[in-house]
Amino acid sequence: MGASLGNRRKQLGESLGRFFRAELMATFHPGMFDNPKVAGLLLGSLTTFASLVLFVYVSTPDESVAPHAGLFVLIASVSLAVGLLSMLFRRFFTRAVRKVVLTFVLVDTAVSVYLTDTTSSALAMSTWILVVLALSYMFLPIVQSLPFAVAGTVLVTTALFVHPGMRGIDLLLIIPAAIIANFGLHWLVTSALKSETDDLTRLGNRIYFKRILNDHVRSAPPGDVTTVVLVDLDHFTLTNEVRQRAYGDTILIDFAARCTRLGGPDSGAVVARTAGDEFAILLPGMTTWQAEAAVEAMRADVHVFSAGIAGHEPGESASGLRTRVTEALSSAKRAGRGTTRIHGGHYATATAVGQAIANGEFSLVFQPIVDLRTRRAVGAEALLRWTHPTRGAISPVEFIPLCEASGAMPRLGDWIVDTAVTIASSWTMPVEPGAPPFYVSVNASGIELGDPHYADRLLALCAAAALPAGALKIELTESDYVVEYDAVHANMAQLQTSGIPIMIDDFGTGSSNLERLSEVRANVLKIDRRFISGIDCAADDAPLVQSILGLARGLGSSVIAEGVETDVQADWLEEHACRFAQGYLFSRPVASADLAAVCAGLSARSAALRPE
Repeated sequence: MGASLGNRRKQLGESLGRFFRAELMATFHPGMFDNPKVAGLLLGSLTTFASLVLFVYVSTPDESVAPHAGLFVLIASVSLAVGLLSMLFRRFFTRAVRKVVLTFVLVDTAVSVYLTDTTSSALAMSTWILVVLALSYMFLPIVQSLPFAVAGTVLVTTALFVHPGMRGIDLLLIIPAAIIANFGLHWLVTSALKSETDDLTRLGNRIYFKRILNDHVRSAPPGDVTTVVLVDLDHFTLTNEVRQRAYGDTILIDFAARCTRLGGPDSGAVVARTAGDEFAILLPGMTTWQAEAAVEAMRADVHVFSAGIAGHEPGESASGLRTRVTEALSSAKRAGRGTTRIHGGHYATATAVGQAIANGEFSLVFQPIVDLRTRRAVGAEALLRWTHPTRGAISPVEFIPLCEASGAMPRLGDWIVDTAVTIASSWTMPVEPGAPPFYVSVNASGIELGDPHYADRLLALCAAAALPAGALKIELTESDYVVEYDAVHANMAQLQTSGIPIMIDDFGTGSSNLERLSEVRANVLKIDRRFISGIDCAADDAPLVQSILGLARGLGSSVIAEGVETDVQADWLEEHACRFAQGYLFSRPVASADLAAVCAGLSARSAALRPE
C-alpha cells in the first residue's frame, strides 16, 4: 500500500515537473517580446511599478521637504501615465513606440539620478539604468539596442559626474562596473539568440521553428488557415563533395533568401533552416494549394529540391502537423525527388470513407472518349468526386493516396465499380452498326487488383446488372501496375478472358518494363496528358508520342490520348494513327444525366463537319 502510494506520488511529481518545464520553455525564450501585446504589457507594468516606487521615495519625511520634491512628483506622475497607457494600448506597441518609451525611461532615469539630494540616493537610483538596458535588449533587435546601451551609460555617468557631492573615486568604481554589466547583458542576449539561430543563413534553426509553430498553433483562432512547407535540397551532399563546401554554402544562402520570399511581402511567413539542407516554412493564411503553387513557381530559379506540404487541421497539435509535413516530404522523395507532395490530413480513414459513402458525399462524373476518325463518343471514363461537408470539394489527387494509405481504397473501389456498372447498364447511347457497345472505363488501384478475388466480384457485378461484355473497361495506372504483380497479373488475365479489356493509364510516366508489358498484353495504352500538351503545331514531331504509338502497334494494343485540348492536337494524333482521344476539346467531365446530350452534340458536330 505504502509502496503504491509512493509510486503515485513519484509519478505525480514527475508529471508536474514535465508540465512546469514545458510551460517555462513556452513562456521564456528569445523573441518572446516580438509580440506587441506582451512587450507593451511588460514595459508598461515595469514603468508603472517604477513610478509607484518614486512616489514612495518622494513621500518619505526626508525627501518630501527636499528642494526637488515637486519635480520628482511630476516625473512619477508622467511615468505612471506612460506605464498605464502602454498597458492599455499594448496592441499598438510597435518598435517605433518602444523606442520612444525606452528613450523617455532612459532620460527619466538620468534626470532622477541628478535630482537626488544625497550621494547614496544617486548611486542607488543609477542602478535602474541596468533595468533600462536589459529592457532595450529584450524589446529591440540587438543592433538597435546598442545605441540605447551606449547612451544610457553616458547619460547616467554624466548625471553622477555633475551631481553635487559625488567624489571622483566613486565614479572610478562605478564606471567599470557599468561597462562590465553592459557587456554581460549584451553577451547573455546574443547567446540566447544564437541558441535559436543558424550561423550560416542567419535564419532560425529547428528549435526556433518548433517554438514558433507551437506558439502559432496555440494562439491561432478557430478556422484560421495555416500551412507548413518542408523543403529538402536534392543530392546536396554530392554537390558539397564535388564542388566543395564553399560552393554548397553559397547555394544554401541563396536558397534561404528565396524561401523568405515564398509567401510574398507582409505575409507573416517564418523560415528556418531545420537541418543541413532542409528548410521549414510557416505560411499563415495560405492554403496548401496556394503554397504548392508558390513552391512550384520557385523551382525555376533555385537548386533542385523536394517539398512536403501540410495544412493545420482543427484541434491538431503542432507535433502532429510536423509529423504530417515530414511524411509528405518523404513521399516526395520516394516519388523520385524534384517533386512536391501535399499531405491532405487524416480525414480519409476507412471509417470516415465508409461514413462518407453512406452520406452520399461521393459521386461520379463521366468524360467522353472519342473515335478520332468519326469524332463520335464511343465510351466514357468514370471520374470520382468527393464533396466533404467541411472541406468542400477535394481533389482526387489529394484524397486517393490517403485512401490507399489508410486501407479505405478497397471499399471505395467497390463503391465506384458498383455505381459505374449500375449507371452504365441504364445507358442507351447509339453506336455505329457492328461497333462494340458504348462502354464505361473505371480506374482501379494496384491495391484493388492485388486482391485475389477482385475479378470474381467484378464479373458477378456485371452479370447482376446485365452489362454486356466490352461495356466495362478497367484502367490501371502504370505506377500501380507492378504492385503485387502475381495477383494483379492473374486478375487482369481473368478479366481479359471474360471480355473486360484492360487499360494502362498515364502510360509513359511509370516504371513498368517491356517484358511485363508484353506478358500482360494490355488492350489499351492511355498516353499521359503531359506528352500530348507538347503537340502545339501540325508539323510537330512529338517523338515520345510517336514512340508510344509504335510500341502499341507492336503489342497489338490500341491507344487513347488524354488531355486533348486543341484541334491541332486531335488532327496530329489522327494523322499518326492514334484512334481514340479524350479531353476538353470534346467535353469536360459531366454528370451521367448530361452525358447523352453531350454525346449527341458530338455526333451532330461530326455530321456537320464530315458529311457522308
